[in-house]
Amino acid sequence: MAKPKKQITAAPKDVGEALDQIEQPKMNWKVMGLIGLALAVVWVIAGILQPNIGYVGFIVAGVLTLVALGFLLWVWRLTRKSADIAAILKGATDKESRLAALEQLRARQSPGGKDALNAIAQAQLVAQENPGEAIQILEAIDLNKAPAMVQDDVRANLAMFYLMTGRTRDARELADEIRLDRQPQARAKAMYAAVVAESFARTGKAEEARKLLETYDPSDKEYGQVSGMLLRAQVYTYTAEKKRGRARQAMEQLLEVDANMVAAFVQKGQRPEISRLAKQVLAEAGALPKQKMRVRTR
Repeated sequence: MAKPKKQITAAPKDVGEALDQIEQPKMNWKVMGLIGLALAVVWVIAGILQPNIGYVGFIVAGVLTLVALGFLLWVWRLTRKSADIAAILKGATDKESRLAALEQLRARQSPGGKDALNAIAQAQLVAQENPGEAIQILEAIDLNKAPAMVQDDVRANLAMFYLMTGRTRDARELADEIRLDRQPQARAKAMYAAVVAESFARTGKAEEARKLLETYDPSDKEYGQVSGMLLRAQVYTYTAEKKRGRARQAMEQLLEVDANMVAAFVQKGQRPEISRLAKQVLAEAGALPKQKMRVRTR
């Protein structure tokens, strides 16, 4: 029985589907509990030492508690802001709703455009139709003024858009600064890994890219739409290592996840060996768009 043909469109898969899978940011209650436990221990120690050091221990414990509460309040506000933005993005399922979401985000943008989370969301909304504009939005962010927890989000998204537009060296510079250990959410961390690995593979560090990708299983349902990014990174990595069989396997798996990502390899500017492989995989799946014949008339 012949395999059903896959539908290929000129544009990548609608960003609305990917945005709909965005993880809602959550407070890490385990970490919060550990901080609370540590503070409790500090207060107990202060009480035990009170006969020897007086109220100095309580003063120190009080200062540490205030600092911890300030930090927790900041994290809570950042998480709440992230959740509000994610909720706006999840409603952007078509062109009209994306424009509406974009207007909402622009209305919420702080004076001077210093809200990095807001800028990332705007870039994600405009990227499908205008990657260049998405890049401009993210390049305008002053990373030194962005929260440490958000800096890698900016780097990963900007590097991804650089890779989409062939600016591999620029992507590599950002990838070198990304730290996966600072990202607690599994899907976001996998996205970081995919971007870093692809940047490495396309700039001469294929072995490091492969070692990184080996720690992420694209078939893990927890990764959602990011699975396609991991497989795309595998294609570049195995091609760079001249492991054509594994590159083909990754390409075939990517075809099942998103045929349009495979079709993108056929576009002008891709490495010839990757383009040829993509054409073979698409043709065998009956998904390669047929060339229209022109009939000359006298």
